[in-house]
Amino acid sequence: MRHFFPIFFLFCLTLPALALQTIRGTIVDGTSNKPIDFVNVALLKSEDAPPATGVVTDEAGNFLLPNVPIGKYVLRVSFVGYNTLTIPLNVTNKELNVGKIKLTEDSKALSEVQVIGQGTQMRFEIDKKVFSVDQNIAAAGGSATEVLQNIPSVDVDNEGNVSLRNNSSVEVWINGKPSGLTAENRAQILQQMPAESIESIEIMTNPSARYNPEGTAGIINLVMKRNRRAGYYGSVSAGSMWAIGSLPGFNSGLNINYNKGAIDAYINLGYRAMNFNGGGWTNRYNLNGTDTLSLLSQQSRTAFSYNGLFTRAGINYRFHENHTLGLSGFGMIGGGGGYFDNDYKLRNFQTNVLLRDFNRYTEDTGTRPGMNASLDYKWDIDKKGSNLMSSVSYSTHQRTQDEIYLQTDRIIGDSSKVLQSTTGTNRELEMKLDYTQKFSEATRLEAGWQSTLEDRFGPSSAEDLMLNKPVHTFFNEFDYSEQIHGGYVTFGSRVDKFSFQGGLRGEYFWRHAINKQKDENGTIKEVDYQPKGDMQWFPSVFMSYSLPENNELQLNLTRRVDRPRGRQINPFRDFTDSTNISYGNMDLEPEYTMAYEFNYLKTWDNHSLSSTIYHRATDDVIQRVSFINADKTMESTYMNITRSQSTGLELVVKNNLFKILNLTSSLNFYYNTLAASIYTSPYNTVSQIPAQENFTWSGRVMGNIILGKTTFGQITADYSAPRLIAQGKQSSSYAIDLGIRQTFLDRKLSLNLMVRDLLDSRRRSSVTFGEGFYQQSESYFHGRMVGITATYNFGNMKPKRSEQRREDSGMMDMGGMDE
Repeated sequence: MRHFFPIFFLFCLTLPALALQTIRGTIVDGTSNKPIDFVNVALLKSEDAPPATGVVTDEAGNFLLPNVPIGKYVLRVSFVGYNTLTIPLNVTNKELNVGKIKLTEDSKALSEVQVIGQGTQMRFEIDKKVFSVDQNIAAAGGSATEVLQNIPSVDVDNEGNVSLRNNSSVEVWINGKPSGLTAENRAQILQQMPAESIESIEIMTNPSARYNPEGTAGIINLVMKRNRRAGYYGSVSAGSMWAIGSLPGFNSGLNINYNKGAIDAYINLGYRAMNFNGGGWTNRYNLNGTDTLSLLSQQSRTAFSYNGLFTRAGINYRFHENHTLGLSGFGMIGGGGGYFDNDYKLRNFQTNVLLRDFNRYTEDTGTRPGMNASLDYKWDIDKKGSNLMSSVSYSTHQRTQDEIYLQTDRIIGDSSKVLQSTTGTNRELEMKLDYTQKFSEATRLEAGWQSTLEDRFGPSSAEDLMLNKPVHTFFNEFDYSEQIHGGYVTFGSRVDKFSFQGGLRGEYFWRHAINKQKDENGTIKEVDYQPKGDMQWFPSVFMSYSLPENNELQLNLTRRVDRPRGRQINPFRDFTDSTNISYGNMDLEPEYTMAYEFNYLKTWDNHSLSSTIYHRATDDVIQRVSFINADKTMESTYMNITRSQSTGLELVVKNNLFKILNLTSSLNFYYNTLAASIYTSPYNTVSQIPAQENFTWSGRVMGNIILGKTTFGQITADYSAPRLIAQGKQSSSYAIDLGIRQTFLDRKLSLNLMVRDLLDSRRRSSVTFGEGFYQQSESYFHGRMVGITATYNFGNMKPKRSEQRREDSGMMDMGGMDE
């Protein structure tokens, strides 16, 4: 690391400064010949290459692209409601004036329909990959969870936990902000969020110092839909989703956008009611050294249903030519419930004598209301793109849960019935200020500040329903608060074919927690985890070099952090599975990761390739560990137990074949090592985990095909090879999804049919081991699903001109300003 910066700056100083030129022109309406402002003008090395630079036209329709190296390019001009225009250019040693460029309105001809049917599934940007959700037919009528399951390198397990490149330490944002999503609530929020409300998914595996360093794997940003057209525009949808073996569910949505003058307003409503089935099995071998003493077999069945309303609304007011104020937010209400039916049999492994035979039946009901509100302001300082943005956002998410455990011992005829009630409240206040100074199209300075204050309170209690008295040992009250204050500065520039950006972020992290529990007599025991503060620095470096023939090299490095929160640190003891009691560990320390990536991009006329070699070195790795207590019951908690090294190769390929087939394929080869470690359980038993290493891979292919003028199909297939986890391995998995879309009434009405998990193969199986046990398990949740959704678009289809914003200009959109 210490040798890297001198080499980097030496490289910058020795770059030759070649001749640079300017491209200028004017965009007008092809019919009225009137200028159009806020048109996107992008300069590319080829039609499929990522933009080298870009601007938007001013009120007179004029655009200026300065500092362009000599060479051949493609100028791409696009605006909502008009046909996109591409123009080949040859930049020589003098300024290039392309004159007037006329845009023609959308004619809805067959050729244009084919372009829409084959819309880009993925595009590359310098610091992220962007995946279009509009092109994801197989997720129509589904939720954000189903959308993420079809994104390359992203995985969502049966419990809704999200991981990126086999790493669960990932941040999930909405419109560039955390929006109150945490590891505890985001599975439920993503399941309630309609897929139709999402425009695209941004994957940032190595974000710069401008962004929050949380999440050692990176950031997944959900960009919500935005439709800025003059007058009003909207859509209404309704459909049904059926998980085989359960009752059909229902989904509906309403989206309305209104734009006039300086005002943009919108409201989105989405309602979902779903029913699922699940189940699984576990075989646990209890050991004494190398001898097997007993076998505990578990068979589980579950049924679950929920319904909820997800709402988004906002308004942006451009009260001055250069000043915009926005108020936006989202909210969700609803609840669900179900049952978990678990059968247990404990046998002597040598004699096969049945030692225990019991059933644990759990009824579960709960609610998870939540909301997020954001006030945003932006000042466009100059026409170069310099700006100042500020925002204040507040979110609160609540949780209530009642679980009734009925346990029956079939051998002795004994039974017990316990009601456990848990509530939780999470409140977060975030304040941000971001400044961007663009000295030219090639050089910019960014600086900013962010403060986040968060409070979590989670009491839990229990009652014995047979004896009508409280169960004191189930009582827990966890009161947690934290603050993060951070500032950053980044500087980036481009010299001929070389681009670079360097940045540094400093963060001060403070936390305090108080936990209360009761002993068997009801006496409260309070533990005050004293306030603890820590200052850390997070550098980032990005470099890019364009080679001839549409080749590009990128190198970047960052430092990132994964701070333990929620269930990882809450000492609350979860008795949902009486044979595996789980709880958190307040003594956990953060994980720190150095992340390195080297990217190679290559584009052809109808194909593109992105290859990434990445390496991550993580200290104080947090892992879930299990051990057997004195009562021969398994307990699980979290510990900092080891150091990991992860190296991988990710390949993402786009292919346009035969004018009717678009393929997006990804392969991820991954090598991981975990250093040997020793940990001590709360019962002072010492366990040793040997050093482990594992090579695994995963692949996903999504194919979009034009079946007719108004008919489009899609197939998605994915496979994950066995991979290393703490104390064991997870087995391979695979799945296939299908979708077909038919449009009617000049594309105003569309009908989507989808089949998820066609082969009913989306199951999770694993093998784990530790001191005194060896365990095999498999689980599944909902399995094969069939759905149908109809969507009708209405309103004014004309584009909004004066107030139209460029998509990546950093202006406010639904949910606030872009990062």
